[in-house]
Formats: sequence, C-alpha cells, structure tokens
Amino acid sequence: MNIEVRLATAQDRSLIEEFYVREGKNFQQLILHSSSTPLGASIETMFIIAITRGMVVAALKLDIAKDPAMGRVGFIRYFEIEDELEETDIGQKMLEKTSEIAEERKLYALDAIFDISREDLFELYTESGYEEERKEVWLRKNFRLSAFE
Repeated sequence: MNIEVRLATAQDRSLIEEFYVREGKNFQQLILHSSSTPLGASIETMFIIAITRGMVVAALKLDIAKDPAMGRVGFIRYFEIEDELEETDIGQKMLEKTSEIAEERKLYALDAIFDISREDLFELYTESGYEEERKEVWLRKNFRLSAFE
C-alpha cells in the first residue's frame, strides 16, 4: 500500500474531517482549540496527514506558539492512526515529517500533548526521541449536570 505523508492543504479539509469522525473525534472542536496552546495563542496551525487511495489514514494537528523565554515551539495534538494500520511505521513517518517541518520553521522544540491512557503514543514518542518533561492532571468538579438546571 502506497501511503503519502505530507502537510495537509485546504483541499484536504473534508478528508481530514471524515477521518476524525471515523476515529470518534469532533473535527470542528479540534479546529476551535487551535487558538490556544499551553503558551497562549497559536500563531500557526496545520495538520500533517497520511493519505492513500484518496483517504486520510492518519492525522495530527501541529500548533505553533511563541514562548517568550525560548522562541517558537510546536505542540502536537490529536494524533490518530487507523486501527488497522497502528502496527505499521506510519506513526514514525508522521513524526519524522513533523520534525522536518519543525526544522524548516526553525522551532526551538516540539511538545506532544495527549491523553495519559494512550500508552501506544507514549511509546511511539519516546522511541522517536521525545523525553518526558512533566505530567499534568486535569481535574474537574461538576456542580450541575447541564446548563439548563
């Protein structure tokens, strides 16, 4: 199977949306989150995709923000791969393409943000040279079940 890993274009938007729907994600919500990173507002947002037979089979979102102390930093989020292809080298190729883009854009660093339950991603990132900086936990206390109560 010939799979191309590349930076997505505007023409790929509907294919990316279809992919994230298959993965159980709301693409519109992913786009809305593009304006915020752990450093504040994103100055640039892009998607890296793996595509074959006119279908996206893997995608990740890359936000770039400016850290006042370091410079430009990339944040990888929403990294998903079709279940049938998770045991292939697509994940590695996606991270290689992301690193290539980071070097072209002269980023200081790339940070990966993902749910702690995704051990598969943790292993992929560490095998690709990422190091654990810290762990964060997001806790919430709900006071109402819905906005209409």
